[in-house]
Amino acid sequence: MNWLWRGVTRLRDQLAQLNLRQRIAGTMMMMVTAAGLLLAVWALLANRRLELNVTYDLLSEELTHYQQRLHQDPGTEPLQSAQLRIYRSRDIAELPREIARYAPGTYGPVVIHKRYMRVLVRDTEFGRLYITYDITTQLVEQRIAAGILAIGLITTILLTAWLAYTLSGRLVDPVKQLAHRLSNIDPRERQLRIANEFVGNELAPIASSVDTFLERLDGFVEREQSFTATASHELRTPLAVIQGAVELLVEQHASDAQSQKALARIQRAVREMADFTDALLLLSREERSADGAERICDVSSLLPRIIDDQHATSPQQHLEIDMDATQPVRVAAPDTMIAMVIGNLIRNALQNSGGKGAHCRLTQESFSVSNRGHIPDQQLAQLFTRGYTTRTGGHGMGLYLARRICDRYGWQISLRNEGNEVTAQVLFQQ
Repeated sequence: MNWLWRGVTRLRDQLAQLNLRQRIAGTMMMMVTAAGLLLAVWALLANRRLELNVTYDLLSEELTHYQQRLHQDPGTEPLQSAQLRIYRSRDIAELPREIARYAPGTYGPVVIHKRYMRVLVRDTEFGRLYITYDITTQLVEQRIAAGILAIGLITTILLTAWLAYTLSGRLVDPVKQLAHRLSNIDPRERQLRIANEFVGNELAPIASSVDTFLERLDGFVEREQSFTATASHELRTPLAVIQGAVELLVEQHASDAQSQKALARIQRAVREMADFTDALLLLSREERSADGAERICDVSSLLPRIIDDQHATSPQQHLEIDMDATQPVRVAAPDTMIAMVIGNLIRNALQNSGGKGAHCRLTQESFSVSNRGHIPDQQLAQLFTRGYTTRTGGHGMGLYLARRICDRYGWQISLRNEGNEVTAQVLFQQ
């Protein structure tokens, strides 16, 4: 039975790989095929059993009738007709050798003189009697009937396959319509509902559930956008106040080098906070605004300022830069987005360099930063996940935010091991 179980398991696995329409049609066809085969086998077996019972009943009656005639006239000759023949064991010359050795009982089909016979053997007071019945014509008719039955079964299976495929298509059409409708939903479109399009349809409960989900999603997006926009707006005012106060203090303490250094750190922190606020505001929008899409950033001019900010934050770290671009590197994005991505990558490289610094490289198509070290392969894909960090005290937000910005603008960001170095790269042009 192991081979049967393996066959059923293999068939189940193959069905699981088919689409819904094929599974419905295949199941219907297999059920009809199985029912047809069972019916055909039952019909053949029932016909064979009926034929055997009728034949041997006939032979038994004929043999009994001959015995009665022998009681009346012991010299009665055995029946000899085209289909029925009776033989006596004492008639050795006439008894076919194919049945001469048979003990009392029923036999068949037996080939005698190229004819198919059913045989009944009985011991009587007149000796052993044999009666044969020619079933050659019946066998031919049975084979013809079996052929017709097979043709009918095959025709039924083919017709069933066509009907199953047609009906399954109609059954699956509502599902395909719902899938098509869902695939055409624009994520930027709010207050969208689809239940009215499937009223009276079997999929109406599913469409209603989708509407419930869309309603909850609209509420979530609206709350998130409202919070982000409000927070960004509320942060702009104190940042502007701080920036104005710092500029005033810079003028008042122009001759104090120590104060100027402290004020420069405050200015950098305010600028970074403003950039972060702008990034949150842009990422909270459904699509890039017209102003954001038309801004062109000269990365080659912006990069030195980002490097200076990193030097000021980590003066003990050595940071090299190669400008391989022969022309200005222009990217269609706001300066704040570029600064956020590059700044996070450089900061992450310096923090994980073990005090050995990092090396930056800007080409016409990309920016990359490398530092000494190695990251296990299983951690590489997780480093862009929100909240994941390998550094004690880290928050796991820098690389996540960089990936979000790259996804927003269609850039490719990657992190990989190259020998004894770890390289983070952003490909601006695709």
